[in-house]
Amino acid sequence: MAQVDKASYRNRGGVIQRLVTVYKRFRYFTAAGENLVVKRSAEFRLVGHAVLEVGDNVTIQDQSFFQLTMPEPKVFIGNNTVIGRRNIITAKNRISIGNDVLIGSDVQIIDHGHGMRRDTPIRLQKAEIGAVEIGNDVWIGAGAKILMNVKIGNGAVIGANAVVISDIPEYAIAVGSPARVVKYRE
Repeated sequence: MAQVDKASYRNRGGVIQRLVTVYKRFRYFTAAGENLVVKRSAEFRLVGHAVLEVGDNVTIQDQSFFQLTMPEPKVFIGNNTVIGRRNIITAKNRISIGNDVLIGSDVQIIDHGHGMRRDTPIRLQKAEIGAVEIGNDVWIGAGAKILMNVKIGNGAVIGANAVVISDIPEYAIAVGSPARVVKYRE
């Protein structure tokens, strides 16, 4: 009897997860491939004209937060990509994440910054808007920050807690704050 109850409980959990994914897929995504998984506590704040597209076999883990805000936010996520727990993805323009990308927990990806001129209080300055492009087969370690106007090449590895403020070449392994290349994948 206990075996049946455990199987029934697991099956019920799977049904609930599928229902959550279906609801969020139709509520927030402009396009989504097959086998999307969006965990229940993933949160989305999107302006009406935002574009959020994902490919096949994408997983968005618990407590991830997507904020797509003015003026023209677009986020594209490729096939076989995992967005880790408690990730924050904030777009005002464009964030592109390739295929086969693994993103650890607590990562932030932001395509904009804030004005910092001396002649005007910071709170009154407008955002500086850029873009972020992450290639295919990239691994981003837990706690990393990917800031605006950065391109991460195919096959790159970004170490845990790295702060990426400039482009990272293909197959490079980058660590630190600011992130710097320490070697290349063999």
